[in-house]
Amino acid sequence: MNKYEFEEFLHEQIPITKAMGFSVVEFTPSKVRISAKLEPNVNHKSTAFGGSINSLLTVCGWAMVYININEIDPQAHIVIQKSNINYVAPINEDFIAECDLSDEEIKSKFFEMYLKHKKSRLNLKVSCYNQEKLLAEYQGQYVAFK
Repeated sequence: MNKYEFEEFLHEQIPITKAMGFSVVEFTPSKVRISAKLEPNVNHKSTAFGGSINSLLTVCGWAMVYININEIDPQAHIVIQKSNINYVAPINEDFIAECDLSDEEIKSKFFEMYLKHKKSRLNLKVSCYNQEKLLAEYQGQYVAFK
């Protein structure tokens, strides 16, 4: 599945992502980047609403789990189990979330556990920025299961 197909899938499966202006910029097993427009996510202070920022980062992590688990089980279910976010700076323009999973050892353990127990957890870090400025940091624990 390429980034365009995934964006269409995302908007179909989680319709609010379309209304929030989420757009898939990069979609690979080692890096996922999803952008959001400020306008549909603006709050009363003319900055991005905290819930929208959290949603973008949560979806970005979910997409990373999706592209990886899809390699071994396209029917797997994915849920967020817990998360933590640190809002670093106000967001007053379009913004982007990025999740990197280039550590092959972490991926191998995730796959091994899933194949053995039909369930596995993956801890991911997602950063949010506009241009090069860090705006929010997120950590999420995702669970994939049969």
